[in-house]
Amino acid sequence: MSSVDTQLHAALARALHGVPHHELRRRVDALSARYRNEQINDTTPGMSDDLDALAYAVVRMPATYHAIHAALAAVARHVDAPINTHLDLGGGTGAAAWAAAAHWPGLRTEIVERQPAAIHLGKTIAAGNKWRWTTGDLRKWSPGGSTDLLTIAYVLNELTDDARRALVDAAVRCAQTVVVVEPGTPRGHRHILEARDQLLAHGFRIAAPCPHEAPCPATWCHFATRLPRTELRRLLKNGTRNFEDEKFMYVVATHSPIRTAPARVIARPTTPKNRVVLDLCTAAGAAERIVVPKSSELYRAARRTSWGDAW
Repeated sequence: MSSVDTQLHAALARALHGVPHHELRRRVDALSARYRNEQINDTTPGMSDDLDALAYAVVRMPATYHAIHAALAAVARHVDAPINTHLDLGGGTGAAAWAAAAHWPGLRTEIVERQPAAIHLGKTIAAGNKWRWTTGDLRKWSPGGSTDLLTIAYVLNELTDDARRALVDAAVRCAQTVVVVEPGTPRGHRHILEARDQLLAHGFRIAAPCPHEAPCPATWCHFATRLPRTELRRLLKNGTRNFEDEKFMYVVATHSPIRTAPARVIARPTTPKNRVVLDLCTAAGAAERIVVPKSSELYRAARRTSWGDAW
């Protein structure tokens, strides 16, 4: 784990001290069912009190942190511009702020969130990070300044169609680079594509994950990141493995110069005997499968390639 991973883990452990596990388990079960059935929306808050916020932070925050961290790695890799300021819309308990700090230490971050319980817990576990928290309803939000980086992570699924479009339209008025992250479900993919279309219409360039700006050739595209599970997380999620895979989808769009990938690996590579099979999205805007045999000079690179990597 990185130093930021370790700090976040320690901060969550401190917040859990003295909390009865049976009560936390009950809240986790209720929250997990709502997210699994995609019942969280813009009229029914997902965190009604401090214990709800803690249940969310224990079960979901590490996974969303890792997904956002992966998306922001694409900013560092593909966007040729300094990142000094960060605005996170709908930041919950602060996962995007933690992820951004892992890439750009000392980044000035503002987090806009409407649920008091999430803000209270986010500030509690901030562990000395001087992030600015602003109470705001994204259904009525409008920008008050400019920022190098703007993140909207795990938010669009909770808004109505009109609210989603209005939020992205507002975001583009203040940001040099916009990153949108959603769950790796078909619904999340659709919302990412809608946001991508809006960003293109506003003159942004697509830096990642797409190596092109043509219509998406896939009916469903997503990625995955693996994260460790603590003993408590295994207990609360009825899990037996010491890890889990968070599936997510994202888009990075910017007004800055970009370093475009020639292609992107859009599924977990498979390794039949003496070859590697890669499913790619290419710069031509097409999905393509290639087979790299052991005799190829590219075989070693293919063996090291992971789902979501540039190729």
